[in-house]
Amino acid sequence: MITNKFDWNEINGLEKHYYSERLVLRPMLECDVYPMFMATTDPAFNHFLLWDAPSTVTQLSDRIEKILDERRKGQMGVWVAAEITTGAFVAIFRAYVIDSPPEVDELYIETGIWLHPNYWKGGLSVEVCSICADLLFNETPADVLVAQTHVDNKPSQGLFRAMGLEKVRRVDVFHENGATVPAYYFQLKRSDYKNKGFVKERYLDIEATKQALANASRERVSLSTPDGVVA
Repeated sequence: MITNKFDWNEINGLEKHYYSERLVLRPMLECDVYPMFMATTDPAFNHFLLWDAPSTVTQLSDRIEKILDERRKGQMGVWVAAEITTGAFVAIFRAYVIDSPPEVDELYIETGIWLHPNYWKGGLSVEVCSICADLLFNETPADVLVAQTHVDNKPSQGLFRAMGLEKVRRVDVFHENGATVPAYYFQLKRSDYKNKGFVKERYLDIEATKQALANASRERVSLSTPDGVVA
């Protein structure tokens, strides 16, 4: 069994970037709270989450700060997929090491992607997952990439299959309120990832990165008001 021994700070920096035709991965920023909050106002977005939708921006800001704190400690990899041309927020991508099965001496990394409802159509979801798989298999020693989704979340299951992940078994996961949630466990082995031809080295023009970050910075919002209303 391999447990959490990977320091995510090794790849959480700005030195190397992964991109597709329309998207780029960049570090998560505090200004990403507001577009994420707007996503949570869509009931369809919240339907399969394992946590309750926030009622204010401040509530979500507290959650995001906890994620960023885990990132700073090297306990998790966290990025945002953004449009290259506008810097617009598209998705949050998280990854962390989980325990491998007792009889297996391999590194398992679980990933989760929160895709903004504005981008559920048009093929961007496949691009997001492709970039994420590229980064994890190229920049970490991961042997197996794992993802879990609700048994009724057909779009996510189809997306995983398109990426080459195979459904392994049904599992029970837990909502933050303690409720048991039925889910499917998917995985993609490194050998299968290579065989399916997903490996692409993607190096982003640094000027495009600077522009995407500059565009994102224009979306900064004030979270100082007590009720979390955007100032």
